[in-house]
Amino acid sequence: MLDFESLLTAELAGQQEIEIPENILLDMLEDMRYWNKFSVLLTFLILTIKCFLMALVLYAGLFFANRHQDISLGSLFSIAVYAESIIVIGGVLKVFLGAQSDLTYSEFTLFAPFSLLSLLEVSSVPSIWYYPLQLLNIFEVIYCILLVYFFSHELDFKKSESSKIVMGSYAFSMSFWVILVLFLTLNFT
Repeated sequence: MLDFESLLTAELAGQQEIEIPENILLDMLEDMRYWNKFSVLLTFLILTIKCFLMALVLYAGLFFANRHQDISLGSLFSIAVYAESIIVIGGVLKVFLGAQSDLTYSEFTLFAPFSLLSLLEVSSVPSIWYYPLQLLNIFEVIYCILLVYFFSHELDFKKSESSKIVMGSYAFSMSFWVILVLFLTLNFT
């Protein structure tokens, strides 16, 4: 649906500041084609790891609320998988909308549909804030709502108790993650 190879090639060919020899560019494209064979497997692996980590975060929330007795990590994993479907839908929407528009590779990497960054002029935003503003989107809000819903539905908790446990653990872990990404971005740029 979206030809990343041609987007990246056009981006690199259009850069005046960096002169990349043709043989290096061709080697890079060959490497990209090779690793593309494994993209579905790697995507599945990353989503599985993400859902497992989310299950651990939910379990930590249950532990600190002293409600972890008789709750398996498997049931929390299934809750994370169910809720993750909205994030996958957001990714598919990004690719679909990216294929319909004339975005460059750099513009596509910054494009996040229904995010706070999409409401702002990207050139006026310092690059350190790109990731947090991309993360604040409608799909994350729906993800939180789905986590609370499936948590209360699967584990037979009241909605208010579910929202306290889920939002407390999710907000803490997401805050930690964003701070870590900001720290690493500052150190490596």
